[in-house]
Amino acid sequence: MRIPNRSVVCMAVGLLGLTALAGCEGSSNTTITKTYVQRDRLARPAVNEVFATVAGSRHEINDTNNPSNDSTMLVNDIDLFMTHTAGRSPAITNVVKAVLVPDVMTADLSQNSTKAAYLGVETGGATGSKFGGRALTDDVVDISLGVIFGGTVPALGLATDDGKEIATLTSDNVSATTAPKHFQDGSTGFGAASFPYLGPPQ
Repeated sequence: MRIPNRSVVCMAVGLLGLTALAGCEGSSNTTITKTYVQRDRLARPAVNEVFATVAGSRHEINDTNNPSNDSTMLVNDIDLFMTHTAGRSPAITNVVKAVLVPDVMTADLSQNSTKAAYLGVETGGATGSKFGGRALTDDVVDISLGVIFGGTVPALGLATDDGKEIATLTSDNVSATTAPKHFQDGSTGFGAASFPYLGPPQ
C-alpha cells in the first residue's frame, strides 16, 4: 500500500489493511509503503470464540481468513460444534449457519428510520429491527449464547425446539454498565447522547 507523504501533519488510521487519510493538505512526490497483517477478525463476539477450536489452529485460521472463506471453513466449525458438542438438532444448526455465515457485521442503511439491532438483517427484523448493525445497548454475547445454547431460534419461529437447551450457558452474566456518568449535554448513564456514550468500565 502506498501513501502519499504530505507536507503537513496527516492522520492515518490502519485497520485490517485499510488506510484512511483525514485533514491532509499539500503534496509531495515521495511515498511511504505500509504493510498490514490481519491477526484477528471479530465482527460478532462469541462466534469464532465458541465454534472454532484451538486444536488444529481452527481459531487462528478463521481469524486470518477473509469472510469469503467462511462458507467453506467457519460453516464446518459451526456444524461440528452445534451437532456434536452442543447436541443441537440439524434444523437449528442449519439456521445458525445461515445466520452467522459469513461472520461480518451487516447493516441495511435503507432502514434509516429505525434503531440498530444485532442480527436484524440476518433474521429479517426478528431481533428488533431490520437495520442490523449493533446498538450500544445490545448484549451481543448473550444474544449469541442464546442462539447457540438457548431457545432463541425456536422462539423466533425459525426452527422447531429440539429440547437441547443448556440454560446455564445462555449468558456470560455480565450486563451493560449502568454506572452513572455525566455528559456535557446533561445526560447520564449508559447509552448517553454524546461521546463517549458509555459509562466508566466496571
